[in-house]
Amino acid sequence: MEDNVITVVSQKNPKLTVQVASGHFATSSAHRSHYIDIFELMSSATAARVAARELAVPYLTSTRVDVIVYMDGTEILAAYLADQLLQAGLGVMNEGEEIHLVTPMHGSDGHFIFHQSVREKIRDKNVVLMVASMSTGATAEQVVECLNYYGCKLVGISAVFSAFPQVGGRDVYSLFDCKDIPDYHFYSLSECVMCKEGKKIDAIINSEGYTKL
Repeated sequence: MEDNVITVVSQKNPKLTVQVASGHFATSSAHRSHYIDIFELMSSATAARVAARELAVPYLTSTRVDVIVYMDGTEILAAYLADQLLQAGLGVMNEGEEIHLVTPMHGSDGHFIFHQSVREKIRDKNVVLMVASMSTGATAEQVVECLNYYGCKLVGISAVFSAFPQVGGRDVYSLFDCKDIPDYHFYSLSECVMCKEGKKIDAIINSEGYTKL
């Protein structure tokens, strides 16, 4: 798999790069044609700070943000994003305010829920959803449904990579998208073209990395 790795530069910011490998990759809900290594952007303080500056662009001077709901290990990115949104500056909406960082948990029925103490922080608040990667959008849609249930006001969705321009009727602002990886494809488990062609799975992937088969 390492032979197929290339460096992809974000069209939004040339300082942001990811390593991308082509192949046949499986997640718990879909199969993908590429593995996008976003771990550096989620774990390096330097890289996360640069990424957060870019992720703050659509909100900084136009959107009040009270809460960032982070998913998939994006807490470092979320913290730097909050720091960017709270900075002092001309027209900065959140200067001198407070932003809480929270994450949901899985309930016994598999749906996302929030602890009672967290619900008090998010109800009727302006929320930005921060996710790592969206290939099917299924998880993001479940979280959006959860936020609606708890009375949140979703004002934005941010992602490192997204195959979708919108989720739940809300625009997604991502550092990388299918324009950066034009031959990127994803398939449901039952409709995977690569499986039908007899191509073996190269690795199982998640937001933390990959495991070769």
